[in-house]
Amino acid sequence: MKKCLLIIILVQICAELAIAQKPEDIKRDSLRIDSLKKVVLLLKDTARINCLNKIAEAFINQVGSNGQRRGDSTFIYADMANNEARDVGYKYGQVQALLNLATSKLFLHKIKETEKYSRPALQLSIELNDDNMIGRCYSLLAILENPFENYKKAIARFQKTGNISLETESTTWLCMVYAEKGQYEDGFPYCEKCIQLANENVKKDSSEWGHELVLWSFYNMFILYKAAADYETALDYLFKGYKYAEEKKIGWKMYADISELYCIMNKPDSALLFWNLWKKDWNSYAVGHQAYGNNIRAQIYIKNQQADSALSLIENTLSVFNNMGAEAGAVPPIKSMLLKAEILNQKKNYKKALHIANAAVEQAENYGFRPEMMNGYLLLSSIYHNLNKNKHAYETLVKHLAIKDSIQNKQFLIRLNNYKREAEDAKKEARIGFLNRDNKIKQQQLKQEATFRNFIIAVSIALVFASLYVFRNINLKRKNERLTQEQKEQEWKMKALESENRHVELQRQSTALEMQALRAQMNPHFIFNSLSSINHFILRNESKTASNYLTRFSRLIRMVLINSQKTLITLNDELEMLRIYLEMERLRFKNSFDYGIIFLNAVDADNIYIPPLLLQPFCENAIWHGLMNKDGQGRLDIELSMENNTLTCTITDNGIGRKRAEEMKSKSAEKEKSMGLKITADRLSLLNAEKGITTFYTIEDINDEDGNAAGTKVNLHINCTETTEVINQ
Repeated sequence: MKKCLLIIILVQICAELAIAQKPEDIKRDSLRIDSLKKVVLLLKDTARINCLNKIAEAFINQVGSNGQRRGDSTFIYADMANNEARDVGYKYGQVQALLNLATSKLFLHKIKETEKYSRPALQLSIELNDDNMIGRCYSLLAILENPFENYKKAIARFQKTGNISLETESTTWLCMVYAEKGQYEDGFPYCEKCIQLANENVKKDSSEWGHELVLWSFYNMFILYKAAADYETALDYLFKGYKYAEEKKIGWKMYADISELYCIMNKPDSALLFWNLWKKDWNSYAVGHQAYGNNIRAQIYIKNQQADSALSLIENTLSVFNNMGAEAGAVPPIKSMLLKAEILNQKKNYKKALHIANAAVEQAENYGFRPEMMNGYLLLSSIYHNLNKNKHAYETLVKHLAIKDSIQNKQFLIRLNNYKREAEDAKKEARIGFLNRDNKIKQQQLKQEATFRNFIIAVSIALVFASLYVFRNINLKRKNERLTQEQKEQEWKMKALESENRHVELQRQSTALEMQALRAQMNPHFIFNSLSSINHFILRNESKTASNYLTRFSRLIRMVLINSQKTLITLNDELEMLRIYLEMERLRFKNSFDYGIIFLNAVDADNIYIPPLLLQPFCENAIWHGLMNKDGQGRLDIELSMENNTLTCTITDNGIGRKRAEEMKSKSAEKEKSMGLKITADRLSLLNAEKGITTFYTIEDINDEDGNAAGTKVNLHINCTETTEVINQ
């Protein structure tokens, strides 16, 4: 029955977004069920009733290849157990059977009949005075009514019996209910407690379910920080969960949640990367979960201004959810409805958008979902404003701000910040404790060494005093001679040091002049290529295109001139110049290639410094030698990640490859050498020598399955340990 509670709650909260079992798990459960069916024929009385309940529970835990639970089979065996337990007066077995019957009705989408069995189960559990059974009954009733009250009653019962596993489960689901209702401040103490319970429980229960409860505790804290708009901390909790799942080999790696949060943070490229990682297991997800994934993909389309593609996915999601809701009485797809209304608002179909948004807000109000109410009121305000109904727009905006203030109230934000600070302090204290323990060990070692050293010193002192008188006069004479010699050597060293200092200063000045000269070469090289592109459009009488190109070029030149005197600039400034350059090249080559700039993890682009125009030559090389000669649509991806103070940038293109590019270049009349890459290599070499910054890059070929050239990849690594400020020259 351990997993039964999770399944019951996920049916209600996740609207059947259950993940199907693996084939080997289905086979294992089937063998266990077959074995129990053979055993039950040989048993009688209470032993037979207990075996029937085990068969019913086995069917509860079994998930078919279509992602559906075996509710019908559960009902058959649980009903047999209930009837036989009632006939012999075996109350404990009857309670087990009633809970299994209630669960089976839940999976058969007959919510009202669930209460028919859960109420008698609670009454019998109270008669038996079994706190564990009473707690499980309250957890089941929490799905039907009064979730806050019933979950708290269940938690109190599990605390009384010391059942930390079931206490952790009920606390987890209570946190989810608080999040669903948008009562984050009231739910914060339970989320905080859930972290503690999950870590204590996993020490006793190291099963996959025990580890998943730890992931749920991370997920609950992610929900709180997302509600407080502290997206960086929320992302940290998701990556904690992701790394924990990787370490423990758990299937739930939070890819979908990371994708959706990146979308909220307006990083659609990163969102799409993690969405594709989630979609790799697409066939192992139930239909409802696939619809949920489509919902996230639609949000990414919206961020990329692809409204039509987003609308198609949302329509599919609404269709799936509505079909499921009609059968199971599930919660309406409010988020999907709001997304559809937002898209229609962008497409200026205001009347239809207003109708759908009003329906979504009405459903959110009926269920008390404050986050959806807050977003819905804001969307209604925008739609009313577009319809010139400013009075209604103002009224809905006031409602939006009222709910937002209640969710992100000052006390809630203070408590979150205090928890964040306490967590950081706890880490510091743990490190201090480790250091203290290490110091005690070292002190003990030092004491042992001191005892031995004192013995050696005592013996040495005796020998010294014995020989001191004999060698005193000789030592004094040699000392005078040595002092005279050392004085002469010191004078010579001082002269040599002064000469060396002058040499180092001259070398430093020479290096600085070389760096300045290389930067000066880089700018004309880049300007020459850009002016050639403008001349190309002018010669072809494409005045409008030339004008657009010149506008981008002037903006880029301004940034280049601003940064030309700087040794290092922020990564954000470098990426801005790179985006403008890539848009210029796309315009020149008539959009024959696409590009994407992707953050693989949390990268603080405003506090990372690199040499200016470092990435542009590599991208230019990929476009001119790889993508320009490619048949079909090209693709250029720039992936950035930060780990252990090292910035890694991977530039990948699907062009013709270096070998074919060299062949085409050898046949061409113009055998132009890539000055950009040569200058960049010289700049990096001087920068490493002058600042001690470790920077290197490698270029490798990409081949397809047949061994044919499929592109080129450049891996650039920059050690950012000392790049904490821009150095002006």
